[in-house]
Amino acid sequence: MTARRGVFWPLVLIAIGLVFLLANFGLIAGVSWLAILNLWPLLLVLIGLDIAFARRWPIPTLVAEVAVIAAGLALVAAMPSYSGFFAFGSGGRGGVSDASAPRTAGMDRLDVTINGGAGTYHVSGGATDLLEAHSANPDLRVVTSARQGRATVRLDQVGPEGFPFHMAGNVDIQVRIASDVATSFAMNAGAGTFDVDLSDVRVSDGRVSAGASSMHLTLPKPSGDVPLRINAGASNVAITVPDGVEARISTTGGILSLRSENTRFSDANGAVGCVACGTTIESTGYAAATNRVTVTISAGASSIVVR
Repeated sequence: MTARRGVFWPLVLIAIGLVFLLANFGLIAGVSWLAILNLWPLLLVLIGLDIAFARRWPIPTLVAEVAVIAAGLALVAAMPSYSGFFAFGSGGRGGVSDASAPRTAGMDRLDVTINGGAGTYHVSGGATDLLEAHSANPDLRVVTSARQGRATVRLDQVGPEGFPFHMAGNVDIQVRIASDVATSFAMNAGAGTFDVDLSDVRVSDGRVSAGASSMHLTLPKPSGDVPLRINAGASNVAITVPDGVEARISTTGGILSLRSENTRFSDANGAVGCVACGTTIESTGYAAATNRVTVTISAGASSIVVR
């Protein structure tokens, strides 16, 4: 049993390292340490296996433990939005069809996180409250907090008994965000269709993580240099750059294609409206602009088009 335990933890570290390596190269969607930590219930399973079977069958038990670890890491890698399934925290069971986060006096900064599973999402600005969401099914939950002028709002797509995901693929959720508050935007999504229009949102920075999906992202009108990061699996991504917005779009990852239908953009070779662009394209005024958007896309087998 000593020999078995001598290789158990090294195998765990190797498995975690491989997941982060694949994520860094864009072969799987982005993975965070929080997502790994959210797998803490698997420790109970591993301890149970060790107590019940390790003395009698050390090698088969080791194989079973490695299989459990691999399954947990595969769950996080394949569907990052499900990482909250084992999350610490509290909340009511079930959800509601309409949810909102009311304004509070003195709040001039907003952190918004949308955790979605499978389905169709429409995200835009124009909310009267800090955030407003509607779904045809009772599967929404909003968690809010506030501190020192900053409001933190998390919208969860919940399933039966309040678990923070919904397995049904026909869910349609509409989300609106306040247009007049500086917003740090984050969205963790699974497989589905996502229409994210940030043109009327005062985005200070943003991050979107998705699995196999179809995504349409409209860039915000920036104040300063606004970074946006997209982590995607096998996806089709369309990025709309509004008139007057200067932007750079860079890609890293696996097998992907980048092309531009916007005549304001050119690649490193000066090609305008390129069908097969390089890994970076930027608008004509990006380099000299004070207000601009910098988009970094890390993806697997994906098609990216800029409009």
